[in-house]
Amino acid sequence: MDYFGDTVRGAQEAAEHSKRRVLIVDRNPVLGEVLANELNSTHVLECSFVLHRGDIIDEVATRKPDAMILDPADLDLSKYNDILGFGRGIRKANPTTRVLGYSFKSTNAMVRATLEAGFCGCISKDANLRQLAIALAVILDGGLYFDKVFGAHLVPMLNETVETDALSEREKEVLVGFARGLSAKQIAHNLKISNKTVDTYKARASLKLDLNDRAQLVGYVLEQGWMN
Repeated sequence: MDYFGDTVRGAQEAAEHSKRRVLIVDRNPVLGEVLANELNSTHVLECSFVLHRGDIIDEVATRKPDAMILDPADLDLSKYNDILGFGRGIRKANPTTRVLGYSFKSTNAMVRATLEAGFCGCISKDANLRQLAIALAVILDGGLYFDKVFGAHLVPMLNETVETDALSEREKEVLVGFARGLSAKQIAHNLKISNKTVDTYKARASLKLDLNDRAQLVGYVLEQGWMN
């Protein structure tokens, strides 16, 4: 028997199996194909491109990607089919798909809408390939990623409240959960919300309170006496 050949083939199959699947959806086929080819060259992602049409949710249900890159400005939305409904549709099609917004258009309204719809971040189409790869790595690891272009819109959005440091009850519950060492999945289960919604509440609360890491989060929760 060819033990060496079997070992090599086994290693190759394991490497292929460990690749994270990324679905790229865009109205520009040239851009989409180039992105897929370049990201595939990293050998840790398995990217495929589909032309943006009206069947995005069906594509997610069929392909079940780990992540999807999508331009929110391309969505055909109306008051009867808003971005929140789109987000719910994606979660229903495949709850584990994490969505990254990828657009030239960046406004306060878009950032707010994508957060509420469960997007895990947004990055400008002016960003280079390395920045896009970093953004994907962050959201695939369970985090949120907004580059400088989109991140600049987060502060004005939060400043719309009378007190920027005032937390909603849900944001407080999520922070306490993380402070207790629970995972996003466990918190989502306890509060009967999605993992992405947990990420959104955590991001909002962290921005309001200027918390940059878990140690600061735990410290703040303890100072407030919420663990008692």
